[in-house]
Amino acid sequence: MTTYRNVKAQIAKLEKQASDLFKKEVNAVLEKVRGLIAEYGLTAADLGFAAKVRKAVKATRAKKAAGAKSVGVPMYSDPVSGKTWTGKGKPPNWIVDGLKAGKAKADFLITKTTAAPLAKPKSAKPVKAAKAAKVAKVAKVVKQVKKAGPAAKPAKKVVRKVAAKKPVAKAPAAKSAAAAA
Repeated sequence: MTTYRNVKAQIAKLEKQASDLFKKEVNAVLEKVRGLIAEYGLTAADLGFAAKVRKAVKATRAKKAAGAKSVGVPMYSDPVSGKTWTGKGKPPNWIVDGLKAGKAKADFLITKTTAAPLAKPKSAKPVKAAKAAKVAKVAKVVKQVKKAGPAAKPAKKVVRKVAAKKPVAKAPAAKSAAAAA
């Protein structure tokens, strides 16, 4: 009679055999691949592995750079060590110790005079001026295209994009004559 325990034991035995066979096959394949690589003098770049390594290194650097960014503006400061806290998340030990000692959270607040000056936000004026200049340039090119007529080929990609987005529609002569009457 077959029982649950017997079947489980057989499954475990078969899984062990499968694992051992897989390891043997992988070792055989690796030896064959290493032999072919040595025979033909292939490199990681030839096999396409160099790009993957570069991507992984780039991703790691990006993660490290992102982790170095500030979480926010500090609101509390330790007068002894000079360490700061934004007020978000778990309070640091110096705040907890201060509260246990009878101080209030307000005692650790950074005042406006002691706080580091914030960077001024960049003005939007240069962006607006640059955008206005670009719009004016595109408008000038569109006028030149209209003068040249539909048979002329535009010299710039910008003109093609603008011409494709805003086709010049001319009113039929019959409608303009009817409107004049």
